[in-house]
Amino acid sequence: MGNFLVGTLRFYPAPVARAGFPILVLETRMGNVGQIFGQAIFDEAVRDLDAAAKWLREQGFDHLIVSGYSSGATLGTRFAATRHLPTLRGLACLGNPWGLPQSLEDRARRWDAKPSYEEVVTEAREVLQGGDDARHDRLFVIERSRGPTEQPRDSEVYTFRTWWHSRGPEAVAAMTHRQIGQVRAPILLVQGTDDEVVGVHEAEALARVAREAGNRRVEVVHVEGAGHTFKGHEIFTRDTVIRWLRRVA
Repeated sequence: MGNFLVGTLRFYPAPVARAGFPILVLETRMGNVGQIFGQAIFDEAVRDLDAAAKWLREQGFDHLIVSGYSSGATLGTRFAATRHLPTLRGLACLGNPWGLPQSLEDRARRWDAKPSYEEVVTEAREVLQGGDDARHDRLFVIERSRGPTEQPRDSEVYTFRTWWHSRGPEAVAAMTHRQIGQVRAPILLVQGTDDEVVGVHEAEALARVAREAGNRRVEVVHVEGAGHTFKGHEIFTRDTVIRWLRRVA
């Protein structure tokens, strides 16, 4: 997730590839404007990763590392948990939330979002129970969802359909903590200590779930002072991932 201007994608692929690990940058239906145009149905997006893994096998690659940032980390975790590919050698997550619904609900309460999480649940349920697909794909804005102001930088935009299937209370597939215990490959969780979107405690909580499920190859690295986009901490972040890749890939 993210793009070449925001998030880890802007600094992550090229140095990792130069270090000797070929990278396929995958634009899934969850990426960028997917949640605005109604294509970001979370568990359908896992099929995009299926297609990518199949293509890589056809190109002759026999090892696979899944890596994702933010909601992409949640998506990658779901893929790794449900596919159990023999070629999977690891899961590298950056800014992975405990769950997309839980993370959004926590932020909504922290910043007093308008509308509140509970208000969106009520309206989305009513809209989706109706038969009008146009209403399902109607856009709405949540102000103060990512910060204390009503400016666009602190707001989020969804359709009712994409919100319900990725942030709604029944979006189990988007709850990382419900998935990560099924991942058997090594896991790396990289988390900024000043992340304004994902709580710093969430990486350790996810690691605990994975370890209690029997995975002893789980690492957590906190990036001191880093926010959600890792701005200003790009070199440390990328080098952390590269060192881990050299051990597991």
